[in-house]
Amino acid sequence: MPNELDYCEKHECNKELFFKCKWICNTCISESLKNASKQHEEIFLKNLLSRKISNAHIPLDLKNKDLNNFLINDEEDEKIVDLAKRYMEQIVEKKTHLNLMITGPTGVGKSHIAVGILKYCYELKYFRNSVSYSTSFGLANKVIATWSNPDLNEEDVLKEYTEIDLLIIDDLGYGDIGKKAEIINKIIYRRHENQKSTIITSNLKANQVLEYMDSRTCSRFLSHLYSDIQIDTEDFRLKRM
Repeated sequence: MPNELDYCEKHECNKELFFKCKWICNTCISESLKNASKQHEEIFLKNLLSRKISNAHIPLDLKNKDLNNFLINDEEDEKIVDLAKRYMEQIVEKKTHLNLMITGPTGVGKSHIAVGILKYCYELKYFRNSVSYSTSFGLANKVIATWSNPDLNEEDVLKEYTEIDLLIIDDLGYGDIGKKAEIINKIIYRRHENQKSTIITSNLKANQVLEYMDSRTCSRFLSHLYSDIQIDTEDFRLKRM
């Protein structure tokens, strides 16, 4: 019977004497190193994800939202989550830019799905690319703020939001008419020229969203539209009452 000091029962192999003072199993050592490396990588990715999400300007009420905690009530909800994942997977696999439109009334989870996609891109290790969130109203106001402030430059703001690899423009059509609509159209149009992916959410119906865009912007946005996700359920906020 092999001596337990120089035999590894787990891997059924002889151990080697290390520096004439300790018997070791090379396979055990190799497994330990792999596990330590895996744990280190998991911690690194978790910290990187935290920093990336922090830099994406996600509002506090959406910070903890992802595709894993989207409320699934029926098969239609399952299809929505599956479609959201496949959208991001297509961008990563094909290395191309694709647009997504998420429409429906208030409180049905449009922003939840959009932010969930943003976080899912990190699950796919889409770390090298920049992602960001903004409401269309806030986006337009950032540009307008440069008009009365000599220390700010409109082109710098436009460049920032037209070069981000994946941009969520949330609540399109809410209070952004006239000049604000022109700004949003300009950003969407330039993002197409720069081959960047754009996710739009809106309380408007799909055809109204397209009417919101000018003809040039609409044509280009549609040319790379992956899908129009329509969510038509009850406001989850009202369900709590």
